[in-house]
Amino acid sequence: MAGAAVAAGGAVLLAACGSPPSAARPAVVANAPSAAPRSPAQTVAQMRKAVRAASSVHLSGMLRNGGKPIALNLGLIRSGEFSGTLTQNGIPLRLIAVGGKVYVKATAAYLRQLKAPASVCSIMCGKYVEVSPAQARSLSGSLSMSALLSSFTGKMPRFTRAGTTTVAGRKGQVLLGPDGSRLVVAATGPPYPLQAVGRQSNGGRQSNGTLTFSQWNAVARPAAPPASQVVNLNKITS
Repeated sequence: MAGAAVAAGGAVLLAACGSPPSAARPAVVANAPSAAPRSPAQTVAQMRKAVRAASSVHLSGMLRNGGKPIALNLGLIRSGEFSGTLTQNGIPLRLIAVGGKVYVKATAAYLRQLKAPASVCSIMCGKYVEVSPAQARSLSGSLSMSALLSSFTGKMPRFTRAGTTTVAGRKGQVLLGPDGSRLVVAATGPPYPLQAVGRQSNGGRQSNGTLTFSQWNAVARPAAPPASQVVNLNKITS
């Protein structure tokens, strides 16, 4: 039950982030006039290569699915492991994927969404639920580093230069997509994406989401929760 709800969130997230480049885009950008050392095509080609070779990254931001926001704060490992928070409908879900298993931290709000009896919270709240193997495979596929960065390693739109900006203290080259999406790529050092803003909607008043990338190759592998903090999934319906 809990695993199914989390898996649904993962599927929505993948649909928003892994579809054609318009769904996962980079940062709010300044219009600073600056001569870019690389052409947009060169930047995208180098960025694609760098992302494919990266071992880890931290991803944070917000995506919209059907107008509803999904907030992300995840550390991703190339092996498929991850940890962090996914927030849907105002309910944050703490997730840990490690060693082929996926754990979800139970909270009162989460259990209410699952329509679990109130008494269940005394057993589960503050502890982790290990989801079923099938749900773990679904989540691991949807929230893996490869899946969430697929927009940056596959086919991308034709970008144009739009100056430079600074993201978390790093100078970035700004690329503008034909749909109003923006991609900010590090202007010095490895050309990793720093931030992305999705295509514009509602007459340009709202974007489909903003993602920020940091800690490239520096995210620590997550640790599984202690056995004493893990509750059997069957107890939700007991």
